[in-house]
Amino acid sequence: MVRTYIKEKTKEFTKEEKEKRYKYLGKEVIDVGDPGLDSIPEFYGIANAIWRDWKNGEISTRTALGRLALLKLLTYKSRNKKIADIPEEDLEEVRKFIDYIIQVIKNESRRKGEPEEERTVEEKA
Repeated sequence: MVRTYIKEKTKEFTKEEKEKRYKYLGKEVIDVGDPGLDSIPEFYGIANAIWRDWKNGEISTRTALGRLALLKLLTYKSRNKKIADIPEEDLEEVRKFIDYIIQVIKNESRRKGEPEEERTVEEKA
């Protein structure tokens, strides 16, 4: 019974739908080294891809800020065991870059005149 319910609720994507979905590892950002988020170029690549998708209107401001917050969280060694051998100074530079992109997105969304209630949610993030 559970299997049939899951099968009914699961959506099958066509090849075109899979290509159109937003990906930050794989096609958009080349996975460097081992699988997963484990190198500095991947952090910069993902941050740039999020910013580019937001700028092109493919994702909302709220989604972009949420993804950037998660990406910043993964720059801490206590949250991501795969970056244990990366120097802390390099990770701090990545965090500053992510903070810069977050500020750019917040400022641009205010200029676009997004609704006030969406802005207050963003500022708490």
